[in-house]
Amino acid sequence: MTVLEALGVLVAAALTVNFGLYLRSGQLRRHLSCLRVLRGWRWIPALLGSWFVVAVVVVTGAVLIAAWPGVMGWSWLVLLATPAEAPTAGTNLVASGLRVPGFAWVFWILFVLNAPRLAMNEERAFRQWHKTPAAIAVQSVKFGLVHCLVGVPIAFGLALSLAGGWFAVQYLKGGVRRATAYHTLHNWTLLALAALWMAGLL
Repeated sequence: MTVLEALGVLVAAALTVNFGLYLRSGQLRRHLSCLRVLRGWRWIPALLGSWFVVAVVVVTGAVLIAAWPGVMGWSWLVLLATPAEAPTAGTNLVASGLRVPGFAWVFWILFVLNAPRLAMNEERAFRQWHKTPAAIAVQSVKFGLVHCLVGVPIAFGLALSLAGGWFAVQYLKGGVRRATAYHTLHNWTLLALAALWMAGLL
C-alpha cells in the first residue's frame, strides 16, 4: 500500500466514524428540514440549476487544466504520490471511501445522509452575513479554494467558486436554509454521478 492509498483509507475511516456518530446524534431530521424550502414546483428549477452548475464546474475545471496543466492541475497530494500515481493524484480526500472495495456503497449511503449537515456547515462558514458583491466574490473564491486543502486540483478549486456564487445567490434570496437546500442538491448530484461511476456506467 502506498502512502497516498494509506492516507485515503485513514481519511475514509475517520469520516465513516464521524458520519456514523452524526446519524446516532438524531440531528438528521433537523438538517433535512432545510429542504422544505423546495416544496412543490420549486424542486424542478433547483434540480435543473444544480445539474447546470455541476456541468459548468466540471467544464471550467477541465478547460483550466487544459490551458495550464502544470499549475491548474496541481494538487498537494502529488507530494505523497508515487510516479505512477502522480498523474491522477489530485482528488477529493473526502470521497476516499468511495474508492474502498467492498465498502464504497456503505460509505456512499453515509455520505448521502450527511450531505445536508455538511452543506449547512459550509453555508454558515462562507455565506452567512456576507451580502455585498465584494464580500460574496471573496467568500465564493475562499469556498472554492478551501477544497484544495482536501486534495482537489487548483483548477477545480477555482471552478467551485462558481458554485459558491450560485449558493450565495440562494443565500440572498432565502438565507442559510435556502442556500443549504441548494448546496445539498448540488452535493447529491455529485454523489449520483459517483454512484454511476461505481456502477461502471461512467
